[in-house]
Amino acid sequence: MEMNLVYMAKPIYGGWVTCTAHMCLKYNHTLFKIAKRTEKNTRDFGYGVSYQNLRIDDVLEKPNLMITSLDKHYWKYLHLFPKDTQLIIHDPTELKGKENPLPKLLAHFKIITIRETVQSYLKDTYNINSKFIYHPFYEYSKSNTPSDYYSVSISRIDFDKHTDLILHANQLITESQKKIQIFGAENRLYVHHKLKDLDFTTYWKGKYPKSLPLSYENKDLLNDCKFVVDMSIIKGDGGGTQYTFLEAIYHDCVLILHKEWVDKGPLFQDKKNCYVVGYTEHVGQEIATIINTPIGEEYFTILAHSKLLLQPHIL
Repeated sequence: MEMNLVYMAKPIYGGWVTCTAHMCLKYNHTLFKIAKRTEKNTRDFGYGVSYQNLRIDDVLEKPNLMITSLDKHYWKYLHLFPKDTQLIIHDPTELKGKENPLPKLLAHFKIITIRETVQSYLKDTYNINSKFIYHPFYEYSKSNTPSDYYSVSISRIDFDKHTDLILHANQLITESQKKIQIFGAENRLYVHHKLKDLDFTTYWKGKYPKSLPLSYENKDLLNDCKFVVDMSIIKGDGGGTQYTFLEAIYHDCVLILHKEWVDKGPLFQDKKNCYVVGYTEHVGQEIATIINTPIGEEYFTILAHSKLLLQPHIL
């Protein structure tokens, strides 16, 4: 069924944006944002998707509404949506905040979760049943132009992404061409407090354009890349997929993940479909050891098994 999607958040980068774009591309959904006035023309959302600004009353006239993301700037509109409007909750942090009305309105919506840990969190904490769906993944065309990178990080640079662990690893990776290059939008507060003494600016390439495939300097960022490093640790979340994971697998890159994410579910297994670090207090050294080791049979076995993880997302 074609849906009318509503993006109710300020961020223009990150998982909320990527998820919304993949849903539009995969299922031909229409996308709207709430604005002070209704506009006739559409605007660029990124990743080849357009959206239209509508006043809230015009949004509410649309059938088959689904809210794909929600932050505090749009809380005031929540109570206006019809009962059983579908609402995606991506992670438990979306329920935080003293003035957040969402916890009291959960029963008003049909809640969708995209990781089973979040589904369990909602049931255990709020006694709310939700529908779990796999991250929808649109199989976009890949480029034949290889990137210049052996290992990369493509997540936001933020506290819950623990980019500092990646920079510690770079201090221990012996070959300069193998050092982890960092891409993504930065939380400047995190950069200032956690990364200023870790040579961050040497490895940070900035934000990449919102395009599929991900590109940098007109090259497919992940084409012929060997490792994607993601140190996400989110309280009450983990175990499942993120779009950075799916993009890595889609482009034949092996994932390096933190055990505090992996241990939240059975999906990812060390040296079977990814590499897992965080078993010691020297996480940077664990990452560096993996990247310093020449690629052999183990790498290609992990890669082959990881491809199986993508299948439920593209069906």
